[in-house]
Amino acid sequence: MKSGRIDLHVHTTASDGTLSPAGVVREALSRGVTILAIADHDITDGVRPAEEAARSTDITVIPAVELSVGSGEREIHVLGYFLDVTTPALADALADLRDARDERNDRILLRLKELGAPLDPARVQEIAGTGSVGRPHIAKALVAAAHVSSEGEAFGRYLARGKPAYVGRQRLGLSQAAGLIREARGIPVLAHPAKIGPRTAIESTLAQGMHGLEVFHSDHGQADVDLLLAIARQKNLMVTGGTDSHGPHSDRALAVGAVDIPQWVGEQVLQHAPPWWRERP
Repeated sequence: MKSGRIDLHVHTTASDGTLSPAGVVREALSRGVTILAIADHDITDGVRPAEEAARSTDITVIPAVELSVGSGEREIHVLGYFLDVTTPALADALADLRDARDERNDRILLRLKELGAPLDPARVQEIAGTGSVGRPHIAKALVAAAHVSSEGEAFGRYLARGKPAYVGRQRLGLSQAAGLIREARGIPVLAHPAKIGPRTAIESTLAQGMHGLEVFHSDHGQADVDLLLAIARQKNLMVTGGTDSHGPHSDRALAVGAVDIPQWVGEQVLQHAPPWWRERP
C-alpha cells in the first residue's frame, strides 16, 4: 500500500457537505490522501462519482455511509464501510429515511411559518444545492431571510431540540442499522464514540452489532484516542479514523486529511475488506 494520509469519514454535496464528490477527491489529492471513504448521511450517491474521479490516481475510495440511529433519547451515528451500494435492501432503507427527512423538513417549515418566520422551500433547496435538505440549510435560510442574525441564533430560537420549530426524525434502531450494513456486505463501525459518554456506555453500544470503532476523529482528544484504542484492542475491533469533514464552506471548515491517522489504520482497514470488494473489477 502506498503511504499517504488517511480519511475515512468525509461528506459531500450528496448529503450536507459543501464539496462535490469530485471536489472531495481533488482536495484529497492536494492533501496527499491515499485512502478515502465517502460517508454521506443516509445516502450513497456520492460514492460512484468519487470512485470515477479517483480513477487513475493514487487514491483508494472506500464506499461508506453514515446512519443516524436512535438509542433512547440519544442519537448515535453508525458508519458502514465496504458497502455494496447496489444492495436493494440498503437502497430501499436509505430512500425511506430520505423521504422521512423531507416530511420532517416540511413540518419544520410549517412551524416556522406559524411562528412568524416563513421561508421559501425553493430557497432552502437552493442553499442545500444538490444534497438533502437538513436543519443547517434551514438555519442558513433563516439568516438569509433576516429572521435571525446567525445560524447559532436559528438553532437557539427555533431548530434545536426542545425549541418551537424542532421536529424529531425517523431513525433506525442500532441493531437494525448494523444488520442493514451487514446485509449490504459491509462492516458496521461506531462513529465518534467519545460523544456517547463514559466507557460503559460505549461498550454497551458496541455490543449491539458493531464490528469497528472510530478511534481517530476531529473531536477526539488524546485521552479519548487512548481509551478508544484500548477498547478496540480488547474487543478485537477494526479501528478507523477520519475528519468528519463537510468541506471548506461548512460551519466547521476542516480540510480532508486534517486529522493525523497512523498508517497502520489504513493498512488494517484494507485487510478487513470483504472478498466481494477485493475482487471487484
